[in-house]
Amino acid sequence: MKGSAKGALICAFFGSAWMFWAAVFAPGARSASLALVTTVTIAIVAWAISRVRATRHYQDSAADRERWASIALRYWINTAAEWLLAAGSVIALAHFRRYSLIPQLLAVIIGLHFVVLARLLRVSAYSKMSATMILAALATLLIPDGNSRSAIACAGIGLPMWITAAVMLSES
Repeated sequence: MKGSAKGALICAFFGSAWMFWAAVFAPGARSASLALVTTVTIAIVAWAISRVRATRHYQDSAADRERWASIALRYWINTAAEWLLAAGSVIALAHFRRYSLIPQLLAVIIGLHFVVLARLLRVSAYSKMSATMILAALATLLIPDGNSRSAIACAGIGLPMWITAAVMLSES
């Protein structure tokens, strides 16, 4: 339960960040979008924090500690690879002035990160979330270049993370 609560908090936090970017790129109703994202962010992050606080006193079993010890190195390598690939990709795309492709490439990188995490942590919700992110990112390439495409791509990352957080929080 502790791991699920922490995973939900991470999804809620990063999902909110992506949804704020979606609201920033949203043409037209930017202030209404920001207000909606702020409201949902407060609710879902508060829910996740309360769940983490509620489970913080739970003791990990010996089997849980042993399992974490067996996967910790792969977990951190996967996380470091995600961050390095993301940073390198943003730098490369900025160098070639292809700013509009940044959300799509980050969605694929983040999605692949969660594919690995789904297997490593045995969390099926991550598999669905990662598939949704990757498919949404690739689908946005069919939209003409512009703020709408970037907004939809960012929402394609943030919304699945929010949904995954809500599912994980409601199950624990």
